[in-house]
Amino acid sequence: MIGDEQPVDPVKNILTFSDFCLDLHDDDGQAYNLLDHISFAVPDGRALGVVGESGCGKSMTSLAAMRLLPPAAHISSGKIMLGDMDITAKSEKEMYEIRGKEMSMIFQEPMTSLNPVLTIGFQIEEMLIRHESNLTKAERRERVIDLLAKVGIPNPEKRLKSYPHEFSGGMRQRTMIAIAIACSPQLLIADEPTTALDVTIQAQVLDLMMRLKQGGSLMLITHNLGVVAEVCEDVAVMYAGQIIESGPVKEVFLHPAHPYTQGLLRAIPMLNTTAKTLESIPGVVPTVQNFPKGCRYAPRCAYAKKECSQERPSRRDLGNGHDVACYLIEEESVTCRETNQFCK
Repeated sequence: MIGDEQPVDPVKNILTFSDFCLDLHDDDGQAYNLLDHISFAVPDGRALGVVGESGCGKSMTSLAAMRLLPPAAHISSGKIMLGDMDITAKSEKEMYEIRGKEMSMIFQEPMTSLNPVLTIGFQIEEMLIRHESNLTKAERRERVIDLLAKVGIPNPEKRLKSYPHEFSGGMRQRTMIAIAIACSPQLLIADEPTTALDVTIQAQVLDLMMRLKQGGSLMLITHNLGVVAEVCEDVAVMYAGQIIESGPVKEVFLHPAHPYTQGLLRAIPMLNTTAKTLESIPGVVPTVQNFPKGCRYAPRCAYAKKECSQERPSRRDLGNGHDVACYLIEEESVTCRETNQFCK
């Protein structure tokens, strides 16, 4: 009826981690919990950035989503849903049909991901041979040329016969992106896609990814908060295998609630500060064998209380899609305005 509010369709999640736990087993069979009750979602048409220091479990989370885990890793509980499919229940044969077609991954180091003895064109064409067998050889060649042009490789007709060592670092990364998008997957996972590139090439690759993500969803693994602010709509902050804070990028970056998130933001060089030294977070991320009980950030936290080291805090909804796992959330001493210059 005229004047009545129309129902709003719920946002579809392309990827959903639900209470996911992953253990690593050593040579003696001892199990160590690496990913601890991970829960987050990548909505359709949006980009999620997963951030944290090296060793926080970001890359292992992306490998779990692709079911490319090392032999020592074992899923102990929880689910990973790709749309309506529980991929933790899929066989390896079934995953062959899912990887590349439904979701793809851009790996961290293209030089070690590309086969040095196969041409660039053949390595892109392999994806089409696997998932689009109805195409003729001439049609596949045209698709490969089109993909190389789409990711910004000059003279694609000639370059498809080149080998990886004949490409620069930026061109190799563009090739990895071309392979990943060859079959138009609904989810693209990018693991530190700009780490090994210089600043100007980083900007070009990020611009390319921003244009490509408009056709689907993106999960971006990075330690660079500036990249997340540029590319993503949502962010999940990870520390030692735990999601400690998540929400829309603007909400989390302007109103960070967890001391670790605040520490990461304070460590960003600012132009409007008179400080002579950069701030840093004391200590290092513990190894999986030495993860503490309770909040795993507690040993490095300046605001830690007794209960922080006794029991893992539950995640609390702060509104606007923003949630945090911290016992100190109600204390004024850890509010954004008093501790984080990034918010000013």
